[in-house]
Amino acid sequence: MILNKEYYQTLWDRFRSAGMLGVFNDNISCLTTKLILEHNHKNKAVHFNFQNSKEIIFEIGQYLFLEFANDIYKNHYDLPTLTKGSRLRDKRKYTHGKKHDYVIKGISNGSYLLEHTKNKAQLNIKYDDLVKKFIPIEQGTRQTTLQGYTKFFSDLNKALKLDFTPTNFEKKTVFIARKTLWDSLPNRNKIPCAYLPNPREEQNASWIRSIPALQDCLAYFTPKYEVCYSNILLRNEKVKTIVVFDTEADKIEQMVSDKNRFGFNLIIISNSDFSKLVKSQSIPCWNWFKEEIEIVNAL
Repeated sequence: MILNKEYYQTLWDRFRSAGMLGVFNDNISCLTTKLILEHNHKNKAVHFNFQNSKEIIFEIGQYLFLEFANDIYKNHYDLPTLTKGSRLRDKRKYTHGKKHDYVIKGISNGSYLLEHTKNKAQLNIKYDDLVKKFIPIEQGTRQTTLQGYTKFFSDLNKALKLDFTPTNFEKKTVFIARKTLWDSLPNRNKIPCAYLPNPREEQNASWIRSIPALQDCLAYFTPKYEVCYSNILLRNEKVKTIVVFDTEADKIEQMVSDKNRFGFNLIIISNSDFSKLVKSQSIPCWNWFKEEIEIVNAL
């Protein structure tokens, strides 16, 4: 195989200045992730295939999760729907450092009546002020859990300040991936996401939430596209991107067909011998050869 090293140098230089949220172990993971993000930003489907490169694709998967999660957090948050009985935590800091939880006792003319769960003190507050000063939570939420969540995204975005803490999201990212990717995710307990098992193959059919305290997720993981289809897409959850991570090759054409119907973008990452690679004619596929990987990693 004769390769033009200048081509890869030019490609590397083109993306050199593209900012990322982490530091990669090698150039090929970094470059591929940047190429995927560029395609996704333009809402263009793309397929990248490696051969015998499990470590590389896992690093790419982990960083895509971080990048896509941050995009949803910053650009696709939604205002929470609050009803009578909803539980809230006061975000304001008090000198004694204790948490203050409230329950919505009533809603009238846009005003919310809150009652403290311990001392039963009540206050009336408008919705705009409520979402700025309180976070919707589930019962039994630890203060450190919420602090870890908000601090993680604040640090990730260099002290990003939002008017309220995002707990609901209008769009989601879905990873069609085996549970090994979910298990490998760093900082998963600080990013609201959920694993949806395949009830036909896994004993525990219950969803696993990374932050049970929060009502919503910004990313889903499931090993089967049919689980995504029935539990997410058909329930009118808006999906921005589906990442197919080295599995479900026989479902790719179905996903391509559903792409226009549901409006999501499709990213495919595989780790297959070129002779056994399953790909769609409608999606451009970049097959990384060993010699190319060596050139890029040497840049």
